[in-house]
Amino acid sequence: MNPDRTLIAAGLAAALAGPSAHAEMTAGPFDWGADLRLRQIFIDNVGLNDNSASVDRTFQRYRGRVWGTYRLDDQITARARLIWEGRHYQDPNPSSWRAPGFEQWYSGGMLFDQLAIDFKRIGGSPFSLKLGRQDIILGNGWLVLDGSPIDGSRTIYLDAARATYVADTLGATLDLIYIDQSADTGRLPQSLNGNVEDQTEQHETGVILYARNTSLIQDADLDGYFIYKHDRPNLTPGGIRVNNGAPFPSPSDAGDIYAAGLRADAKLTANWALRAEGVYEWGTRNQRDLDAFGFNNRLTYSFDDTLKNQVHADFEYLSGDDPDSRDDQAFNPLWGRWPQWSELMIYQWPLESRVGEATNLQRLNVGWIAQVHPTTQLLVDYHALWADEQNTRTAAQLANISGEGDFRGHLFTAWLKAKLDKHVSGHLVAEYLAPGNYYADNRRDESFFVRAELSLAW
Repeated sequence: MNPDRTLIAAGLAAALAGPSAHAEMTAGPFDWGADLRLRQIFIDNVGLNDNSASVDRTFQRYRGRVWGTYRLDDQITARARLIWEGRHYQDPNPSSWRAPGFEQWYSGGMLFDQLAIDFKRIGGSPFSLKLGRQDIILGNGWLVLDGSPIDGSRTIYLDAARATYVADTLGATLDLIYIDQSADTGRLPQSLNGNVEDQTEQHETGVILYARNTSLIQDADLDGYFIYKHDRPNLTPGGIRVNNGAPFPSPSDAGDIYAAGLRADAKLTANWALRAEGVYEWGTRNQRDLDAFGFNNRLTYSFDDTLKNQVHADFEYLSGDDPDSRDDQAFNPLWGRWPQWSELMIYQWPLESRVGEATNLQRLNVGWIAQVHPTTQLLVDYHALWADEQNTRTAAQLANISGEGDFRGHLFTAWLKAKLDKHVSGHLVAEYLAPGNYYADNRRDESFFVRAELSLAW
């Protein structure tokens, strides 16, 4: 048997062994569980040029996770989660891949994506502290959610220390977070299979001060925050990043970014809700002064009927780099490089920036959500996409952007999500992009994304 296939089979077997073990270890201070995620993905026309040899992608992803939690007492908890994910690529052909080292059968990375100790209400005080590798999601994850964007949702961890102060009488919470993120998996706790893979393009350190209040305005969450992010390049030959068996070029960032923002999430009436967030960014990025702004909001109407129908309208603005200015006005998503509103666009952003790095954008969205069955939810969205600026400053922009128009295109997305019980869930997602005149003449071919997922949990 192919050795890579043997490793994939072994990884699946280890994940599937979770249920019986979990059933035996639920009593006492120690608890553990497992899950298995199986995905089939079809992507048509990455890069929006039908004539390219590697634009179509067909592959499977197999991710297994096992985790354990040990409660020393009511205040101290330790948690670890071990993850393995392998892939099999049917398309493209390895000979067509643009960088050497493509693995049609990718045997998988194995690493701890959670390894932390949590001190709750230390000594009965309002202070808590969590140290180590952990998942951190602030607000809706617009700027802080994914510390490992290159690995494609395999993990989202951040190596961090998070101190939390809870003022119960004021309905307020204050978080102080320090982040020290390695660009690859070579740092303790490094990958267990001996392979060092890139997780992001640069080494990152940062500080976040995040305040939340739920009592100032009835039925409203009000957040304010300050973020500092320092990027130190991780220089690799040719700027090639290696992850998931598919090497690709992506440049490092260098600089110091500061961001200050406000967020509100309010229920206006029994049927209307509004969510809005704005942030200003300044500092330096790649030896240029940064002066950027972003705004993101959603207005939702809930019908309160048997199908739980909802309709919503979104507007998102991310500033673009003004070609007539020496400064850099391109919005930086910080730790928000994940598919927030489109799976397909994650693969198209490298035409001008990097994987998942949304910037230079005006997005108008209308959508509908319904609970079409007790187990099943349907989500349908239309996005009209524009660029804020027609900048062709970089080599990628010169090759891929027309410089003559600002309409990115029409994007249609649909999700069917099902949760049959606490053990079995899954989804189908389909997206279609009709590119506009923002892209170069040879980058205007239509593109599709389809994914089927089955998840098992114990």
